[in-house]
Amino acid sequence: MTDSVDGIRWKIEELDREIMDLIQKRMQAAMKMGQHKVLKAMPVRNLRVEDEVVTRYKARAAEVGISPAAAAEIASILIRESVEAQARMPRSMGARKALIIGGSGKMGKWFGSFLQLRGMEISVLDPKPSKEFANVKDLSACKGADIIVVAVPLDKAPAILREIAALKPKGLVFDIASVKAPLIPALKQAVEDGVKICSIHPMFGPDANSIYARNVIVCDCGNEAALKEFVAIVDSMGCHVITMPVEDHDGLIVYVLGMSHALNIAFFEALRRSGRAFIDLEEVASTTFRKQAATAADVASEDPRLYFEIQHANPHTEEMLDLLVSSLAEIRAAALHHEAKDFIKIMDEGKKYFGGD
Repeated sequence: MTDSVDGIRWKIEELDREIMDLIQKRMQAAMKMGQHKVLKAMPVRNLRVEDEVVTRYKARAAEVGISPAAAAEIASILIRESVEAQARMPRSMGARKALIIGGSGKMGKWFGSFLQLRGMEISVLDPKPSKEFANVKDLSACKGADIIVVAVPLDKAPAILREIAALKPKGLVFDIASVKAPLIPALKQAVEDGVKICSIHPMFGPDANSIYARNVIVCDCGNEAALKEFVAIVDSMGCHVITMPVEDHDGLIVYVLGMSHALNIAFFEALRRSGRAFIDLEEVASTTFRKQAATAADVASEDPRLYFEIQHANPHTEEMLDLLVSSLAEIRAAALHHEAKDFIKIMDEGKKYFGGD
């Protein structure tokens, strides 16, 4: 019976259950390790150990009949799930109070939950009352807060920052805006007024399960104490912290966010204008198309007003879009030319840019 098709399928199903049972046992062991990390104030992430695990899996790849790349991918998934679970374990920094202005929004909720894991008492100031945390009536709550997070729409952030600065709060203040240029005058003035303030940019969205293995940009507005205090909140949680002057932020982000968003919007808009139904294109899709279409579909489902702000408010957007348009024009000319040399040159330069030979 076990040699029949149904028998083999039953055996595979049984083995799949055993694999899931082993994964559960591995997760339980990882959580025990997480408890030790919490008790001993150890960082969530240990890159040396992660590399050892991946190497261990790759070493056995041929023995079990899979490629080293597949073995590394399996190891990476298991590591990510384990460490993200550890990163969601409470790690108290002591009794502190955090006020989230805009705490009913998606990223406001995310930071509320994150700071709660750090042992903080969370309150929210938002026109829409929070269901998860205590609500306060006005900005006077800033005076009793140890942490003040400004998670409001970009067009409202400068005025909010000025109102907070006028209250002379003793706690750490930071915003999470995706573009910094409109905020810089208010941020700089707050520093001059003696406010402990910095500006951060979490390079992930509200669907992130944890901060593990994700980038967090911390912008220096002129108050070193604010930088150190914010880094202390996130540094042990497994993220990658990048510090830079606040003036440098938008020039980088216009390519990291602005250009990637623009390219994906152009991709799905060109497909839409082609008159070809997406279902027909998907049926004959290549690997590259599937990857690009998946990213573009994610972009298409995001908040269009937020994405407009990221494009419109960044002072470097026009320069970036001009480069993008001129690059497309060069690609067009090279692709339509009867000789391949110009197209090959573009491809070769791209390979070199990404570190290729």
